[in-house]
Formats: sequence, C-alpha cells, structure tokens
Amino acid sequence: MIVDTDVWSRAVLAMHQGDPRVASWRRLLLGRSVFIAAQTEAELRFWPLWRGWSAARSQLLFDALGKTPTLPVTPSVIQRYAELRASCRLLGHPMHEKIHAGDAWVAATALAYGVPLIAGDRIYRDIPGLTVLGDDDASRH
Repeated sequence: MIVDTDVWSRAVLAMHQGDPRVASWRRLLLGRSVFIAAQTEAELRFWPLWRGWSAARSQLLFDALGKTPTLPVTPSVIQRYAELRASCRLLGHPMHEKIHAGDAWVAATALAYGVPLIAGDRIYRDIPGLTVLGDDDASRH
C-alpha cells in the first residue's frame, strides 16, 4: 500500500504522538508492504530545509525514509495524474484544483501501481477507482 505524508509522518516517523488516529493506522500497516509516492518523499525532504531542523533530527528522518521504498514516477503515473485531474474536474471533485496537485500525484501513484492508499486527508475520498483506507477501516482489520 501507499502511505500518504500525514500517515507516514505520524505512524512511521512517530511525529505528532498525540494524534489519536496513529494506533488505527498502525493496525492497518501491520504485515503489509509499505511504499510512498515520490511526492511524499519530496514533501518529507522539504521539512528539514523549511523548518531549520538540526543535522541529527534531519538524519533521523532520512534514516526512516531509507527504510520505506519510494515508488518511481513512471509514464503510467504521469498518465494517471492527467486522467485523475481531468475526471475530478468533470465530477466537481476538488482534487482537480491546483492546491491539491501534490495529493493528486500521490493518488495517481496508487492508481498506476494498483495499490490502496492509506491517508488521513479526506481529499482522497470519492475518487473513482482509488481504494482509500483510513481511520474508519482500521477497526475492521
């Protein structure tokens, strides 16, 4: 499965430890192959630069990233991205808006690789063909 940035940072990296969703996300991740999209890795690598993290804290992030494979952007991902934004525009789904371009790359990666996405951000809901797992699904697994 592909893990969105919010879930990865909280459930894998253990940031924001007070988030009540973390336990359910960890149950969903248990025993599954976990990947991230290139967009997620780029966002995570941006954080230390933007927030002025220390070298030691940045290294913890990079070490954790090294244990989570990043799925490459392929021609199929690019095509899925274009199709996703176009279909969302026609459906009136906000994913087509420029502000959600990063999320659209994550969704397109999941669609292109044919794997579910685990995310806490509701922007991914109701996208045709995208299987999204989140807080509500963890109680069933």
